[in-house]
Amino acid sequence: MTTINALNTVSQGWTESRVGGLLCNPSKSGAIIDVALKSGEWFVIFNDNRKTLDGFESRDDAVEAFIASN
Repeated sequence: MTTINALNTVSQGWTESRVGGLLCNPSKSGAIIDVALKSGEWFVIFNDNRKTLDGFESRDDAVEAFIASN
């Protein structure tokens, strides 16, 4: 299963800026999953009132955190 497919099982509408890059879903149940340029750590910014998650070593770790938060 691809990353996009895995995310879409939780919340439909995910897109990817480029292979291995930023992931975005504009729906209320979506988020932005991206990497901080300075630290190289991945983060999740939710589109609702959930607290931002950060400090992930990889995009896969951030995706797993998003999926687990739902």
